[in-house]
Amino acid sequence: MSKIFDLTEGSIFKKLFLIALPVLLTSISQMAYNLTDMFWVGRVDEIGLIEHEAISAIGTAGYIIWFAFGVILIGRVGTGVKVSHAAGSKNLKALEQYASNGILWQLFIGILFSALVFILKKPIIGIFAIDSSAVIGYALEYLSIVGGLLVFQFVSSGFMAINEGIGKTKINFLIMAIGLVLNMVLDPILILGLRLGVRGAAIATIISQALTMLVFTIVYLKTKEKLFRFHVKAFNLATTKEIIRIGIPAGLQSMVFTTISIFIARMVFGFGEIVMAAQRIGTQVEQLTWMIAGGFQTALTVYVGQNFGAKQYLRVRKGIGAMSGLLIPYSFVVALSLFFFAEGFMSLFVDDPLTKAYGIRYLKIISLAQVFMMIEAIGVGFFNGIGKTEIPSLVGIIGNTLRIPLAYLLISSMNEEGIWWALNISDITKGMILFIGALIMMLFLEKLKPKKQKIMMPVIENTTENVA
Repeated sequence: MSKIFDLTEGSIFKKLFLIALPVLLTSISQMAYNLTDMFWVGRVDEIGLIEHEAISAIGTAGYIIWFAFGVILIGRVGTGVKVSHAAGSKNLKALEQYASNGILWQLFIGILFSALVFILKKPIIGIFAIDSSAVIGYALEYLSIVGGLLVFQFVSSGFMAINEGIGKTKINFLIMAIGLVLNMVLDPILILGLRLGVRGAAIATIISQALTMLVFTIVYLKTKEKLFRFHVKAFNLATTKEIIRIGIPAGLQSMVFTTISIFIARMVFGFGEIVMAAQRIGTQVEQLTWMIAGGFQTALTVYVGQNFGAKQYLRVRKGIGAMSGLLIPYSFVVALSLFFFAEGFMSLFVDDPLTKAYGIRYLKIISLAQVFMMIEAIGVGFFNGIGKTEIPSLVGIIGNTLRIPLAYLLISSMNEEGIWWALNISDITKGMILFIGALIMMLFLEKLKPKKQKIMMPVIENTTENVA
């Protein structure tokens, strides 16, 4: 964290690869993290529990964790974008203030949100109108532990945003990998070995997240040349407001998306717990696209942010072209895999034939949207990088809101498949609008200007080094 990895000069593809690879590996680690939980929870029948009840419970509580991610994004996106702009313009004083206030904001809002989730967990779970008392009990048990200690994720995301802004994504991957390994070790021990079931999954998750935050903190404390101060005296209201201003569109979009997904989940529950469990597993498999897309979206935001801050507009255009040439073909491969190998994917996580059958149908239907999810991520990465976070936010909110009327319209003739087709239509619409919009906006980059930093310092000497 001591120096900036400069993305404004040198080989475009090499620099993009160096910044994207650790982000990609971090996303894969997160994907493996989630799939590990689902794998072991899907085997709780070995300790006398009903697997689809346990999976449905964690899936239900997962929507609240997902909503929390929207709150996390406010500070993460705002901090990452402003730090990358400051890094690109070589303004270390502004970088220090944005980084310091970003981490302080994440700590404050993380404590507040964790407390609210723990206190309000019963009415929150009640939103889903679940009939099964067992599913309700498991969901409350999981949410009490993971939701009540969300602050670990908030603070870790603050550190990650700073590292991403200065191009030091490798350290994020290494630290996240530590948490992943611990989670993989603890899951079978706590879930099946100690027969803790859903509670064991929650405990394994929270121990891993706590260790991740601890390692980030130790790395910060051990770094001699600190780019920011983790101290309450560093708080600056104007700087924090600017972080929130940049981050709130992305956070709001995510929270609206999760709220809509909760309504969709209620509709899915109307077709039974088995259908809900099947969709939950299918969504985890679908991470092959959206988790990877999210990782590269972050990398693009950092790359575009630094080059936009440095007024290197041609590099911005070339970078978007390079990533598109890599990610779009990848998403085609995933789409084909989900369609033709749906049964194999489902068999990895569940044995129940009915749950498996529903999951196979979900994967085959949703495979159509994979390419459009990827081009949406490319568009979002571009707009976030130039500080226009309100554009993907508006498109996302409108596109996701359309899911509810579309689902109601299609359910009458297609049952639960109508819900899944509504998701497809929404993803296709958002992807096309944002990707085409990004291509058009790139024609006018020279007419756009990064917002002037509130704190100006003389240009410093280049401190570029390899990713660390």
